[in-house]
Amino acid sequence: MSDTLTDPGLFSFAQLCFHNFLDEFAHYGIEADPELELRQGGGMLCYYDMKDRQIYMSLPNLGEPVGKLHMLFLRSLLKCESQDELWQFFYLFIPYVIAHELAHHFRHRAGLFTDNLWSEEQIANQLAVAVTKHRLTPEEKAFARRALPRAIEGLAAQMESKNIATDSYHNILYALNASGQIGDAAVESIELVQKLFAVAPEEILKGTGQLSPELLLRLEQREDIIEEINEEYASDAIRYMFYHISWLYLALTGRETQYVDQFARVHLKQRVELLTLAEAGDVEPDERALQACFKAYRETRSVSEVASRYFYKRYRALLLAKLQAAALVAPSQRDQLKNEAGALLEVWHGREKESDALVYLAQLAPPALRRLFPHLIGEQLDPDLPLLRFLPTTTDVRLWRGARVRGDDAGAANTLQRLALLDEADIFRPLPAEVMLEITATLCRVRLDTGEVIIWEGELNDDVFILVEGELEVGTLRAGQLKRFDIIRSGEAFGEMAFFTREPRNATVRATGPSECLVLKGSDLRVLAFRHPSILMQMAGVLARRLANFIKTSPEAARR
Repeated sequence: MSDTLTDPGLFSFAQLCFHNFLDEFAHYGIEADPELELRQGGGMLCYYDMKDRQIYMSLPNLGEPVGKLHMLFLRSLLKCESQDELWQFFYLFIPYVIAHELAHHFRHRAGLFTDNLWSEEQIANQLAVAVTKHRLTPEEKAFARRALPRAIEGLAAQMESKNIATDSYHNILYALNASGQIGDAAVESIELVQKLFAVAPEEILKGTGQLSPELLLRLEQREDIIEEINEEYASDAIRYMFYHISWLYLALTGRETQYVDQFARVHLKQRVELLTLAEAGDVEPDERALQACFKAYRETRSVSEVASRYFYKRYRALLLAKLQAAALVAPSQRDQLKNEAGALLEVWHGREKESDALVYLAQLAPPALRRLFPHLIGEQLDPDLPLLRFLPTTTDVRLWRGARVRGDDAGAANTLQRLALLDEADIFRPLPAEVMLEITATLCRVRLDTGEVIIWEGELNDDVFILVEGELEVGTLRAGQLKRFDIIRSGEAFGEMAFFTREPRNATVRATGPSECLVLKGSDLRVLAFRHPSILMQMAGVLARRLANFIKTSPEAARR
């Protein structure tokens, strides 16, 4: 490009992004109005018109003197060092704002758009981040880290407070982390407490006693800032640009990850129907419930290995509950038994590899309970035991029906499908059925086109993925080229190392063809691991085996 004011085809680029996004979102079940168009408009850079339900993009008309003046003004305002840099800025920003306005359209079309403009902007930003952040190359991210702070500085000169965008970001933890005001460890700890106890992060931050008086004051003023945004948000074009560019910078430089499937589930109420297991509490399970689960395990072996494994795990969990309720030890020792027996039975490596621990436990059990252990229960099962009556939960009944009858129960079919995917991954396969069901509810789908990157070397991201379909290549970038050293195939989990180390990714992962993954976000996995420590044990064991195999097969790469 030259430094002259020649239109580089920005609106054509915007149209291409618009149509590509419509196709991409349709694959996630997010459909736009068939009449929706991207039109040239006036005013702000890009906006969604609530009345005619169209998206308008305003770009300076370089064929007219006023358009050239407008462009020069933007270049000065955004502190771009050259016209080339301004064009790069537009190419970086246009996909983001188009996806942002499409989010408004989807929310409006679904009847979910509210009069809380701040909230709607933050929701729309999440979709924009989901489709733009992971597509930026290292060079584009480096440009963003150089150009966006200068643009923010130029716009901030027109603002009364430079912290107003950080303080109004939808996730204050990630905003303060990206701006260097709290560390990664603090974010993870506060996030865990927030999810476990449903406490607002602002309240946790205020109670730590570790924040400066200035930051405490800013947290106190956060609600006022948000209220002011709702009142005057779009009245000033410079303020509007300042917010969006600042929020974009926080999103691109922080650890936060967003996914289209997550947006559809949370903000469009397009939930995949899945089954959940109600907590049984401390109620002692009926013997017939154990027998029903064991019988279901046997009956489903020939039709669904996934369902069979599920019911055997459920049987083991009920057996554990039965043991805990039995008077095996003094009351003062029952909590210890509950914890230790739970750890003993929580990880299962397959029916054919049943641990001798159950044999030893059987010797401790009262005689009346010994016949419920694996080596004896099958001998005295009632062949006429009605499973629909004695399976302990509605979820168990629906999964049994789904495996045996394969009817039109979408919740059972979807749950069995996701359990099958988790069963293929060595990290998750041994986990208890109850934990597996929890995980199925948190997974997000991610579609990848040929050549699309899901993980970039050097980025901050601790999510864990399972490849469902297709093939991915793993390598390191050298002079813009990927030097491949591994292949990920369907059913394999990947990305767990960064979850443990909290370090930037050490390799790039991209699709060799159309592919689909399931992702378990690091923040959700930390909560699950807190509740079920066996998850960490499994992940650590799998990771150790992979590293040992990698060193054995690629000693030169390992030395690097």
